[in-house]
Amino acid sequence: MGFLTSYKMACRIRNSFISLACTCGIYVIVILLIMDYDVLNRIRGTKRSEDGIEILYEVGGYHNFNTTFFIESSGKGYLNDRYACSIEAAARLQYPLPVILYMTGIKKEAIERNNPCLKNFTNLKLVKVDPGILFKNTSFERLYLDVKGQATDLTEHISDMMRVFLLKNYGGLYLDTDTVLLKNTSSLGSFLLYKLVNGIMKFESNHFLANKIYNSLAQKKYNNRSWDGLGFQTIRDITKKYCELSLQKGNFDEAGKNCKLTFLRTETFLPIKWTEWRDGLFIQSFKKLEDFRQDVMSNAYGIHFNNHLTSNIPIVRKKGQIHEIIAEQYCPLVYSTLPKFY
Repeated sequence: MGFLTSYKMACRIRNSFISLACTCGIYVIVILLIMDYDVLNRIRGTKRSEDGIEILYEVGGYHNFNTTFFIESSGKGYLNDRYACSIEAAARLQYPLPVILYMTGIKKEAIERNNPCLKNFTNLKLVKVDPGILFKNTSFERLYLDVKGQATDLTEHISDMMRVFLLKNYGGLYLDTDTVLLKNTSSLGSFLLYKLVNGIMKFESNHFLANKIYNSLAQKKYNNRSWDGLGFQTIRDITKKYCELSLQKGNFDEAGKNCKLTFLRTETFLPIKWTEWRDGLFIQSFKKLEDFRQDVMSNAYGIHFNNHLTSNIPIVRKKGQIHEIIAEQYCPLVYSTLPKFY
């Protein structure tokens, strides 16, 4: 009898230890999971430094309605001199408001090339972003996979998607990298240009029209033969539909009220028509900026150089081409390092 009692007591003690061990094991597993999650959060928020330059590996934080942002989506990992000038001009004129350059790849050359700008303008940030991660588990994921698998204009179409995604979720002023700012834009609210181009636009986050554009793209069947199918074409169609805009009537004030934004004259950022770039204006020489089209330039917030017409035309230092004259005044740090031909 005494032996049986001792045996039962031993079993109870053993079971208690097992129960305690299991409880502790579960507790440890839970704690480890919590720690893992916490570590992941801290990693996602980490700012990494490459060659002394701070690079952010997350999208949020600095991006808001007052942010000016550019996108380099080729994956090459660097900017050419002309684009670097655009970035410096924005950082200089918008200071202290944030300016972000989103790049789908960043190489050491880009860090070294933009070192002066990054160190001199604390409002300028580089963000390395993977579109696949950016769009994962969002309404854009299906479209992104279609674009990635079929696109003949991958760089342009990824950029079209990224700008809409970022404007919808964070707001801000989006500028194409071939646009050089000439004035601070902080006084401007949400806007589109009369021409409804998608290379220059500003929205508050979750703006009515930005949401409509975003939702339209998310549902779009991708056509890799349409160069502007994810850009200008969508902006135009959605704006005309939901703002009740008639380009024939030119009812921009009424349409702006319908969509709670302002339609700015195209000359505000595109003071030079694309036909003039095509017809040789880019290679003409001027002695000073004041000699260049003051009738339109005096009211312009920026100048768009229409990269697809001018990118293959060399700019020669000291020749007086308009980009060089503007670079000397608006991006002096980049200008001081320019080669003879750029």
